[in-house]
Amino acid sequence: MIQVHAAAASPGGYVDDAADALATANVYVSSEVASSAQLRAVLEEHVGDASIGVAVFSDNAALEASNSEILQQLAEQTSYDTIIIAVGDDLSAGSYVLEQGEAPRIANEAETSAGSLEDALVATVDEVVAVSGTGPDLGGGFDAGPLIGVVVAVAVVVAGIATLIAVRRARRRSRAARGVPAEIRPRIASLRELTGAYAAAGSAGNGVALQTSQRIAALATNVEELFVRLARGRDGSQVGIAAVEYGDKLRKLTAALEREYLLDILTHPNLWDDPAERVREVQSALDAVSHEVVENIKQVNARRALHFQVSLDGLMGGRKELQDWQCAFDAAGDEQHPPRS
Repeated sequence: MIQVHAAAASPGGYVDDAADALATANVYVSSEVASSAQLRAVLEEHVGDASIGVAVFSDNAALEASNSEILQQLAEQTSYDTIIIAVGDDLSAGSYVLEQGEAPRIANEAETSAGSLEDALVATVDEVVAVSGTGPDLGGGFDAGPLIGVVVAVAVVVAGIATLIAVRRARRRSRAARGVPAEIRPRIASLRELTGAYAAAGSAGNGVALQTSQRIAALATNVEELFVRLARGRDGSQVGIAAVEYGDKLRKLTAALEREYLLDILTHPNLWDDPAERVREVQSALDAVSHEVVENIKQVNARRALHFQVSLDGLMGGRKELQDWQCAFDAAGDEQHPPRS
């Protein structure tokens, strides 16, 4: 009997948002977590320069994947030596460099002994920092703790197939994200976090929050699509220009969409002066940026369409001339014999 670390499923959603955020920072805390900004600042201070990625999710992330699946997925999509996650109050950890079972043990002990989620996370980070680098790099796979013991032959085949599928999926997502500049990825991640926050308010009966959630989600998708399409073009300078322009616009927009402003206005309108006007202002800004992104995508597509049209014209040659003549002939016939009413 051996212990096999099963490959993760492809959860998407929360996990992809965390992976995007961890590409530029060591700590990700979902906006659905209470006092997320404060917790993020505390954890960043304790992580320092260590090769540790920390992701803190609300309980909702458990609807997408188990802790072990989330750990494995983040390990595949990031470059940290050790990953620490919290899903609600449930801590888990995995590592490439610590001894077998050490990272899960640290997380479990911290969760058991600490009085709060913040204390447990800080204790886990501090102990991982303390023990990291004290021993040789084991050079093994990612250790997220023991899962299921199975017969050797079956385990090798199943784990091999599952790993291949997971790696291919992760590589596809990684290739898609390569076209998005580093300064834009956190903005997209923030928009997707806000999508969940507004959706939660919408599920409680706030119709405007639900509509706003859908519009934010569409914007996040379109921004990513714009940069992916720009990256395919021959003029790489366009990516940099767009990154500068949209980096500033998205920063201002996400600030207005944060829990402390628009979402709070929607959920507590009685606590604000002119709440309806404030809501209109932010929604107008959201619509304006969304419209601009879509128009930019159309411009990129138009340039590509022109290129392919020229190529197709060259391939069709005389056949296209015959088709154009036939279209003109048909149009002239329609003008001479209009349809009867």
